[in-house]
Amino acid sequence: MLSETSVHKPLVYYTHWVPEEGPSLLKTHFTVQINPSIRHLKKDEIITSAKKAYGLCVSVRDHIDREILSECDELKIVSTYGRSLSNIDVDEATKRGIYVVCNDGIIMSEAVADLTWGLLLGLARKLLPGDREIRSGKFESWSPVPNYGFSVSGKKLGIIGMGNLGQAVAHRAYGFNMEVIYYQPEKLSARQESIIKVKYTNLLQLLKQSDFITICAPLTSATYHLISDAELRLMKPSCIIVNTSRGSIVDEEALGNALDKNIIAGYAADVFQMEEVFSDKHDSYINKSLIAQKERTLFTPHLGTAIVETRIRMAIFQAQAILNLLLGKVPDGAVNHPI
Repeated sequence: MLSETSVHKPLVYYTHWVPEEGPSLLKTHFTVQINPSIRHLKKDEIITSAKKAYGLCVSVRDHIDREILSECDELKIVSTYGRSLSNIDVDEATKRGIYVVCNDGIIMSEAVADLTWGLLLGLARKLLPGDREIRSGKFESWSPVPNYGFSVSGKKLGIIGMGNLGQAVAHRAYGFNMEVIYYQPEKLSARQESIIKVKYTNLLQLLKQSDFITICAPLTSATYHLISDAELRLMKPSCIIVNTSRGSIVDEEALGNALDKNIIAGYAADVFQMEEVFSDKHDSYINKSLIAQKERTLFTPHLGTAIVETRIRMAIFQAQAILNLLLGKVPDGAVNHPI
């Protein structure tokens, strides 16, 4: 482990590597230990390393359950590197007097929105098939029978979830002269809708009307498999779905079947069910039908925030929350009020 040891300093343990700007904030006040491997740590490894930790820094890959929280009995705060909370037992942490902090959505949303649009355009205009044709050596010149894609300009975009990410995606739609509709449980104010230039509708109408649908909602018990067989059958055959939020909001098995049966046109994603431990049915692989649909899918390996400046800001926010707690402040990003 990488560490700066001092018997007088409380311990902060990182289950994952982060830019140095984060841990460096803590080293004056804490002993900082960082998992030096990119390998996902097992539960017993986290317990062993964080047994006496004051703060635990985690990522979406870590399932912080009751056992870890009880074994790490000196823990005061769990600070996440992202926005995910479905992998942390927040209720148990609250009972044990442990703060849970998630990262600032404003920091992350612009980078993820950029990627959302990259995936949307890449799949709609068939950039990967075109790239493969060039690299195969088969391309000679312009052809009257190209890789036909789908028009984006002037189409209707449906956004599920109008938080920071949803709003950032909506802003980028203006340049494409798109009509933007959105759904979430709570409607925005008329003033907010006017500023963002979006219209509220129910989920049923969004699914029926949209040419493109972007998933921008958090993963909760209410949004788990929000998009499954019945919802997919409501969509236009030309509809393309883009998911840069959480993999399990979409039922990947149902989606694979929908693509096989031409029920929708395509699916692009940066997030997958296999990354999450949200239900008893935890996939360890990406649905094979989705992988096989090379012409109608486009995937990236969870790159949403993979920009140097964004990751540095995330690391600083994650660390600052722990430092603030030590200094007697309520940490920014706290999602609970420990007993």
